[in-house]
Amino acid sequence: MATSCKDLPDECWELIFKRLHHSHLESPSLSCKRFLSITNTLRTHLKILYPTLIIPLSKRFPRLDSIDLSSLRNGQLHHVIIDIATSGLNLKTLDLSESDRLPLESLKVLGSRMKNLRVLVCSCLLTLRDMDLVVIADSMPCLEDLDISEPINRFDAAVTDSGIKVLSSKLKGLRKIDVSGNHYITDKSLLALSTNCVYLAEIFVLNCWSVTSYGIAFVMRNSSNLSSLLVSQLSRIEFGLFDNLVCCARNLSALGIFDSSVPDEFLHFIVKAVPGAVCLAGTDFLTDENISDLSQCLPALVLIDLDLCNNLTESTLFTLAKNCTFLEDISMDGADVGGGGGDRASDNVKNPRIKSLNLVKNRNLTDECLEKLASVCPSLEVLDVSSCKGITDNGIANFLKRGSKIRKLWINKCRAIKNIGKGFELSELVVLGAASSGINDHRLVVVGNTCRGLLNLNLDGCLGVTTEGLKEILTNCERLREINLTGCLNVSTETADWLVSLRPSLRKIILPHSSFPSGSQRELLLRHGCLVLSE
Repeated sequence: MATSCKDLPDECWELIFKRLHHSHLESPSLSCKRFLSITNTLRTHLKILYPTLIIPLSKRFPRLDSIDLSSLRNGQLHHVIIDIATSGLNLKTLDLSESDRLPLESLKVLGSRMKNLRVLVCSCLLTLRDMDLVVIADSMPCLEDLDISEPINRFDAAVTDSGIKVLSSKLKGLRKIDVSGNHYITDKSLLALSTNCVYLAEIFVLNCWSVTSYGIAFVMRNSSNLSSLLVSQLSRIEFGLFDNLVCCARNLSALGIFDSSVPDEFLHFIVKAVPGAVCLAGTDFLTDENISDLSQCLPALVLIDLDLCNNLTESTLFTLAKNCTFLEDISMDGADVGGGGGDRASDNVKNPRIKSLNLVKNRNLTDECLEKLASVCPSLEVLDVSSCKGITDNGIANFLKRGSKIRKLWINKCRAIKNIGKGFELSELVVLGAASSGINDHRLVVVGNTCRGLLNLNLDGCLGVTTEGLKEILTNCERLREINLTGCLNVSTETADWLVSLRPSLRKIILPHSSFPSGSQRELLLRHGCLVLSE
């Protein structure tokens, strides 16, 4: 029997560390070399920022199954991918986003070696062609999740229905695909995917201008495993195509219709077909009365997205809180919360299930309305009121006094907010986004005393922040991992060195160009575990 902690075998420590979230593994890894070795074996994901030899990394992190190469440029990808292919890793996920183009020859080698690769992310590529899809399908026939969204295609190359047809015929096990932003695909692509990929559960078709309601209806009718469908910019929805589809789309749990003209009949179809998550962003004809009627049929609603529905006021929010007792997440970015209609609607309404509230760019949101929201959502954990210029110090402070469970708060571009309150502690707050707010050195002292558990702090554009204020908050926030100081023009040119020295927990610092350290300094800081960037 072990008489002390050091007598426990590595296997026991591994079982203990497995119960921790991956973000909490750093503390034990810093305590001793033994724990570092054990936690290294538990790491499964790695983002590679610079070209490096993969084989030494594979020995240090033998359980890696997910690698992100999105920070590498195209000329660097080929050799890194070849290294991955010969590393002996059992890779399941690879992210190649934001590359110029896909390195096809190295992908062929990777596919021949990595038979268990299931997820490939190729979003925001400079060039994506049908030929690329053919190579992907031939090289990685076991793919289940493919993201080819938002290609830039500056050189007239593009994905077409022909490429999607070949892809779907070879990736029979595909379960999720994102083809958003591929402007040349039509309903034919949806028909091919739905017909050939019988396990398909999630399809994202945002900003595909030639896709119509016919293609959407076909997918819903023929993809029996479909659970999530996102589509946008449907010029006209022919409701007759969706008759009797509720029984066909019995597994559908999330349906998003963005920036589209949606008839009333289709709104009621959505309510019947998708009881758990509804996205109606950009449906700008919706009124508080429409939502009141719909909410009566949504007792099991968990998430609703009403972004850019600019006729909706706080009355909608209070009605949803009252009628949808399982509701957890409400997004009303760009609505008219605070614009009237909710004076009495909040009476006796309280929904402790609601955890997340997005109210970005609600320009009429006031301190008084925010106080009502604190009463309606007593268990709120995530709040975003960025660009709500009617909120002041008093409003946010009064809200936070009542909402002590807040974990993530964004007050970006709220110049009237110079302080988030004092005299009480926000022990749960881990993320504070205060870019271009009124926070200065004096207020940072209060933030440091109030929010000692902060992990991520964004002060981009806070012109009143200087070195002195940063010293105060870094002294008190002992767990801080990321800080963004872009636009803080009054920080010293030696900021990075003393930031890491004063707060060793920092893992990412974003600095203004005027304070950006030299290449040798950045490399030294990286060896200490901190990445320094400039935007």
